[in-house]
Amino acid sequence: MPTVSIGMPVFNDVKFLPKALDSLLSQTFIDFELIISDDCSSDGSQEVCLNYAKLDSRIKYIRQERNIGISKNMMYLLQKAKGDYFMWAGNDDLWHRDFISKLVHALQKGKSCVSAFGPYIDIDEKGNPISGIKKINYTNPEVRQRLTGLIKIFNDAFGYGLFVRKNILGVKFPVWWGINKICAYDNIFPTLCYYLAKGDFCYVENEEPLWYNRWKSKKNINHKIPYHNNFILGYFAYAIRKLNLVWISVIEIYRAEKNIGLVLSVFPRLFFSWFLIPVFYKIHTKYHFYKIQGPEIFI
Repeated sequence: MPTVSIGMPVFNDVKFLPKALDSLLSQTFIDFELIISDDCSSDGSQEVCLNYAKLDSRIKYIRQERNIGISKNMMYLLQKAKGDYFMWAGNDDLWHRDFISKLVHALQKGKSCVSAFGPYIDIDEKGNPISGIKKINYTNPEVRQRLTGLIKIFNDAFGYGLFVRKNILGVKFPVWWGINKICAYDNIFPTLCYYLAKGDFCYVENEEPLWYNRWKSKKNINHKIPYHNNFILGYFAYAIRKLNLVWISVIEIYRAEKNIGLVLSVFPRLFFSWFLIPVFYKIHTKYHFYKIQGPEIFI
C-alpha cells in the first residue's frame, strides 16, 4: 500500500499536463500512487497519460465514460485512493521536489492535524512568477478560530495541500444549483470548511515555494461561467452561486463537527464575507472577469 495517494483530475490541458506529471514524478518522496481520472479529454491528454503510465508503474490512468464535471471527478479520485495521506494535483500546476516529503513529515509529527500546506507562488503559462511568495496559515487549536481565519482570508490554495485521508473521506465537493450547474468556481471552499472543522492545519515553513499555482489566460480556462456575455443575468447567477456557497459551507461545517453552536457562531461572518461583500463588489464594479489578482471568492 502506498503511503501517499495523489489524485489528478484531467480535462483538456495537454499544453501543461506533461510538465505537471514530470514535476510529480520528480518528487524526492517516491512511495506514492498517482491516480489520473481523465474526464473525457479530447485534446490529446489521453495519449499523454497513457504514455506516462507505460513508463512509471505508480501511475494508474482511468478515463471516464462521460464527462462528470470537476466536483464529481475530485470525489472519484478520493474514493479510489489507498494511501494514508492524500492530495489533489492540478493538471497544470508544478511542485517543489520536496513538496510531498515535507508535508508528510509535518503530518506525521502533528498528530492533531488533518491538513498541511506551505508557501506557494503564482506562475503564468510560461512558468514565470507573477507573484511573490504567498503564505496562508490557519493553524489554531480552536476550530472556530480556524474557520474564522479562512472566512476572513478566503484563499483556496491549501485545498491542494496534503491530507490525512481517513479524516477527509466524508468531504463533498458541491455541484451548484440550477443555472450554475456548469460552473465550477468556488466549489473548493466548502471543502476547506470541512477540513478545518475536522482538525488542525499544519503550516510548513520553507524558503522556497513548495507549490506553483498556474494562472491561465481565458482561452486556456476550461471552467464556464453562466451568462458571461450578459451582465444582468450573469450577476443574478453570480449572486445565487454565492448564496449557494454560504449554505453548502454551513452544511459542511456541521457535517464535520456536528456542532450547531459552532455553525451559528460563524454564520454571520460567513454570510457577510462570502455573500454580501462579493455581491456588492460585483455590482459596484460592473465588470465581469474570470480571475483577479486576489482571492478567487470574487470570481
